[in-house]
Amino acid sequence: MQNAATDDRTICIAYHLKETVVPSALSFKLIGAAISIWPLKVVDARYCLYYQAAVMDTDTRNELQIHVKGQRIVAYLVNDTSKHIISPDLATTIQECLTLALGRILKFYGHCFGKQLQNHHVTSDLFEIEVGEVCKGETCLIPLSDAKTKAHWRCKNGKIHKTKFPLNWVVDKNNKQCDNNCKGLDTETQLLTPVDQHFVQLARTIGIGDFYNFFIELGMNKTDYDNLNFRYFSNPMDFMLMGLFEWRDKTESDQLTATFGKLQKALTAIERQHYLCQISREDHTLVEQAQSRLQDVPSDDVINALTEKNLIYDCVVHFGVELCLSIGDIRKTLYNFPRDLNGQIHDLLTKWKNCKDTKMVKPTIFRLMVALKHIHAAPGLSFVKKHMVWSNTLYVVLGVKED
Repeated sequence: MQNAATDDRTICIAYHLKETVVPSALSFKLIGAAISIWPLKVVDARYCLYYQAAVMDTDTRNELQIHVKGQRIVAYLVNDTSKHIISPDLATTIQECLTLALGRILKFYGHCFGKQLQNHHVTSDLFEIEVGEVCKGETCLIPLSDAKTKAHWRCKNGKIHKTKFPLNWVVDKNNKQCDNNCKGLDTETQLLTPVDQHFVQLARTIGIGDFYNFFIELGMNKTDYDNLNFRYFSNPMDFMLMGLFEWRDKTESDQLTATFGKLQKALTAIERQHYLCQISREDHTLVEQAQSRLQDVPSDDVINALTEKNLIYDCVVHFGVELCLSIGDIRKTLYNFPRDLNGQIHDLLTKWKNCKDTKMVKPTIFRLMVALKHIHAAPGLSFVKKHMVWSNTLYVVLGVKED
């Protein structure tokens, strides 16, 4: 289970209980709270749920592991490539959810045993938070209060760790600007390859006004730009995304690697060198509305209604990426349903719901809601929310679950 949590891909957070070993019931409740937001990982048709441990898929690129070890509850956030591109918003959202859930659970247990605990006493009196990394197969931790005041720390193995990555557990999610002393992407990150979701964030940041000059600095030409504009002129986001995919395809066909470093070089040439600094920022605000029912797979009625009621607009490429479909699948949809927006949207939703790719995570109602929010499909998101309210009412009143 912990083999995936390697040194270069993992950050950790630990809750050290001050008074007692973690009772089994407490660990079950904490893991249950996490599972209501992020679905259990499935390996060889088996759910990764163990005694006092669990593994969840937070998305297609990251997994969350929770282990209960004596007086410590340790969570590992593991990226499939590198800890350098773990989203600080994702890490902080996980930390906030775990901290809130653990505080409430401990307060409840304390009340059961006659202890009157005030809200402000929960974290300070009952547990301390540590953050860290994996080092030589072991968890290296430092108190959060110390990590906030240091740039580095030396672990028991004699290795010097940067606090930069563990502090992703506690970022200010409202601050999307660089610090005054920001030096841009570090060397290690520049060597990595961006995934489709990184292109979405970059396109949002660049905007259509700067995109032409950026595209040319990437080594593309005006003919490439004009051809893309002819086909995708109706939606600037789709246009920019397809341009970035074209650049990646061209780079890889030349047997080169499409890296963050190449993107950084082009951005520097147009004096936009800090546009990549926030490349891993994400919107996780819908987590506040997560519940176990949202971990169900959406029904065909929901999928059909989103297109029949015209609840999703012209953003096919962007929507496909938010659903974590491959660009190959998106291109097939565009080819099979030319000039048919509803057909394209429905085909994307069907592919997503029925995808058999083992790398894809469970297609849940919650993930659909997140995708709709990211493409600003407010009518579609509102419809799914109202449908869930109706479904919950049906379940409570009649005691039946909608197919």
